Amino acid sequence: MRKRLILLLLILFAWPVWSDELLTLTVKTSAPSNRKLEWRVRQPAKYTPDSRIMVLFGGRNWDGAKAVDAYGFSKLADRYGIFLISPSFKDDDYWEPGKWSGTAMLEALTLLRQRFGLKGDTKLFYYGYSAGGQCANLFYHWKPEIVEAWGAHACGVWFNPETVTAPCPALITCGENDEGRFLLSLKFVRDAREKGYPVLWRGYPGEHELNAGSLSLAELFFADIAAGSRTAVYVGDDQTMNYYPATSRNAADIEPEYRNNFFSLKLAECWKTGKQD
Repeated sequence: MRKRLILLLLILFAWPVWSDELLTLTVKTSAPSNRKLEWRVRQPAKYTPDSRIMVLFGGRNWDGAKAVDAYGFSKLADRYGIFLISPSFKDDDYWEPGKWSGTAMLEALTLLRQRFGLKGDTKLFYYGYSAGGQCANLFYHWKPEIVEAWGAHACGVWFNPETVTAPCPALITCGENDEGRFLLSLKFVRDAREKGYPVLWRGYPGEHELNAGSLSLAELFFADIAAGSRTAVYVGDDQTMNYYPATSRNAADIEPEYRNNFFSLKLAECWKTGKQD
């Protein structure tokens, strides 16, 4: 009996928790370097048919498992019952969803929903870094009607904000010394805000690396939306890095091109300080 108990304990401690294991879904495509495209999936600890799906786009040619691990959204996913899914894209202009990768994503999502009994009309979250940030914004622009919110870090290619008709919440971050990407990102933010798209923006010290502060901000951004928050309770000013209650005179005086809307005090404070408590 004692030997059995010891063996059971060894198995329990050696075996990873289920929610941290990754399922692999495979989708066939016509793209030469992606004939059998693998999508890595993390199942949340608890889920319902209404559970959301968050598509994580990794850096250029990343394996999907690397993106799931690097972004560190497991706690977010377990708290709100979100499935994380990430493609192992490789070349073939995969950041252009209209060519082949968008269809591949839709097929992977169908497989995921069928496997876990998820509803097909629940909108998606997108998040990506570098080439993945390019995917996040271009995939959103490709089919905006299926996206609830998206975020991108260290991206240098953007859609034309003049073509957006129904904007959803968006978060854009970049390293301040990231060559031309910082200026391109900032230009997109300014242009989008000019067209009435209320983009949340934050620059961080550093270059092109994946930034811990940006990930903390992204986690809180998506958490607020997953919790049902849609109304700005605080507003921040890019120029001063201060924030104010949304109904205050100070908030009203912030020009649209420098305006950041926050759905919670935690999000506003993380934006201001660059870190999460």
